[in-house]
Amino acid sequence: MQFKRHPVALGFFLFLSILALYWPLLHTATHTGGYWTTDYYHFNWNFWWIRHALTTPGLNLYETNFVLFPATTNLAYHTLTPFWYPLWALIEPIAGTLVAMNVIFVTAMALTGYTAWLLLRRESVPDGLSLAGAAAYMLTPAMLLSAMLTNVNYLSMFWLPVQILIWGQIARHIGQPKKALMWAVIQGLALYGMMMTDYTFLLFCVFLLVPYALLTLFEAHSWSYRARLVAFGILAILLMVVLLWFVGPLSYILTFDRSGLSPQPLQDAQGIPFPEGYFSRFATYDRKVTLGWFVLPVTLLTLIASVTILRRRVRDSRRWFWLALVIVPLILSPGGSILIAGSEIWMPFTAMFNLLNGMFRVPSRFGGLLILPAMIFVGRTWGPLLTRSRGLKIAISTIVILAVVVEAQLFAPMPIQRVTQPYDFYAKMDEERGEPYDDYAVLEVPVAGGSGEAWVGEFRPMETQFYGITHGKRMLNGSIARAPLANFWYWLYDDPMLAWLGQRRYLEPEVVENQLRERVFEWPIGYIVIHQDYIGRVGPTNQEIIGYFNTLPDLLCPVYVEGDAVAYRTAWHPDGCPANIPPEIEPGRYQIDIGSIGDEKFIGWGWHGPENIAGITVRWNGEYLQTQTYFDLPPGEYEISLSAQAFHESRTLRVLVNDTALDSAVSVATDSLQTFTFTLPAEIVGDGKHLNLTLDYDGWVVPNEVNQGGDLRKLALMVDWIRFERLAVSS
Repeated sequence: MQFKRHPVALGFFLFLSILALYWPLLHTATHTGGYWTTDYYHFNWNFWWIRHALTTPGLNLYETNFVLFPATTNLAYHTLTPFWYPLWALIEPIAGTLVAMNVIFVTAMALTGYTAWLLLRRESVPDGLSLAGAAAYMLTPAMLLSAMLTNVNYLSMFWLPVQILIWGQIARHIGQPKKALMWAVIQGLALYGMMMTDYTFLLFCVFLLVPYALLTLFEAHSWSYRARLVAFGILAILLMVVLLWFVGPLSYILTFDRSGLSPQPLQDAQGIPFPEGYFSRFATYDRKVTLGWFVLPVTLLTLIASVTILRRRVRDSRRWFWLALVIVPLILSPGGSILIAGSEIWMPFTAMFNLLNGMFRVPSRFGGLLILPAMIFVGRTWGPLLTRSRGLKIAISTIVILAVVVEAQLFAPMPIQRVTQPYDFYAKMDEERGEPYDDYAVLEVPVAGGSGEAWVGEFRPMETQFYGITHGKRMLNGSIARAPLANFWYWLYDDPMLAWLGQRRYLEPEVVENQLRERVFEWPIGYIVIHQDYIGRVGPTNQEIIGYFNTLPDLLCPVYVEGDAVAYRTAWHPDGCPANIPPEIEPGRYQIDIGSIGDEKFIGWGWHGPENIAGITVRWNGEYLQTQTYFDLPPGEYEISLSAQAFHESRTLRVLVNDTALDSAVSVATDSLQTFTFTLPAEIVGDGKHLNLTLDYDGWVVPNEVNQGGDLRKLALMVDWIRFERLAVSS
């Protein structure tokens, strides 16, 4: 091929890649693909982990306890994708991980199209048809879905045409041993790179590269050439194995204990919907992978034409070889069974699923595998008919290319979503380096983790693994592909503390406290971060967790409240706990602004979620007959004042500090906020540490029960603020 065609072709596929990804590229610094929780968090974390493991003495790339802590997980079967790490490491320090990942997306897609074009051209498919066929290969629903999901492993479909192209070079130069040897070494390096991307490609090679290698053996001119081909093939495989052993995961694969895995059942294997998925493309980014309306219909029409009107006009036996390679992936792609006329028919994928012990569970990806040989068959069939008229050749090629692009629905923007909300306190955790800071773990709440085969908790909290890139510490939450079930399954119900923090088990205060006191120092835990947006501010769950943590001031102290997150530092932490003194709004006057961001440091059980009423931030209480508030104060005598209003009927209110009643009870009316004042003696304040203010009232009302709307909460008092004015300083 003329060299000038290569940059044009590469530019064409680069343009298609950018066009396909234009919407996430326009939001590359803040968003990722998808409208549900995708795999972005652990694929981005993967590259951070590779860098951290390679640059930190004592860490092992293929073993980690930085996710699903405290268990140590073998990463041999995790989708680590080290092949793409160098490109990520080059861009991430300059532009950030999200930009680096989008560059990988564009590069992988463009390479997929370009290498497929090279293969089609080498198989004598004309320029226009080869561009169209390669575009069909790179713009499959599975490819676009992989980009949306951040599955950079499956996005790297260029490995299949690359392997065939390289083997073709070995076969072409088999009469020149030095050149053939050079290409055999390149083949070994390519096989190694492919395996460092995803092991699934080795399975795919069985259906494409192996038959192609057998074809070249058949076409070889002599037995000596065939012997050389076999020898060079063995050499390439040996080179791959050696590299995987010394610079790869092979030793960890061989020591991986697969007995602890929990593969998904066959009925959950994601195949192409039969039959509609083979002749139509659903919503472009639907979870159901389809083949689209271009590939199979065009292939079938070409087959029909080949045995009818073109039977005598196209004499090309090699194209039938490529058509034959379509059959097995086509049969495997629907998964374990199909329905025909209401009858369930079991498919050959069932045998493969059982043979591989459920390790390969996405048969729909065989759909992408069959496109390459199908497009070669189509191109070799119609190509000779277009050589006679340049104008006809250009016209038909243009129409076909446009059909492929239109079929790919590139005009439909990829769904995007913001990545996890950034928090500055994670960057402050990252600044805590060296001994003993490097040893602590961050416990995110709600607790959630999984392996891709099974998981505990909701998906969204697992994305807190993304924060690991910022704070660089060990953590429980997250996902490691094919992690042993024992590493996280006990979080579900068996562990009182972790099951409660995932809201799968009721709180057992004494049991949880004992576990916390043990684990804070033994694991150790440096911070516990509560994500109120994942838990939900409405309802009792959030107030229960925050309220309970605030009852343990000698063990946990809230040091950061930012956005929806409340970060508690533990008693293990070398920096200790600062005094939990309310903001000093004037000299000697401290105020808890109830309902505003930051009041989570002080509230206890009984407070409902924050509200903004007529521009005033407030909280209602009433979930219990007493509502707690926790704080510290400088020693001295104080006047406590609070702004409150009762709901529906007046309430009698008593105020206690450390279980001691202050002054006499007051009556709180329902018409407006009123200010009530109480004296707090210095002897009750003492050293000012770990004070507990209790609002004790005589009842509550549920709005729904008194025809005041659909609110089902128990409401007693609405509180705007609580102030502490220092009257005297103790000696």
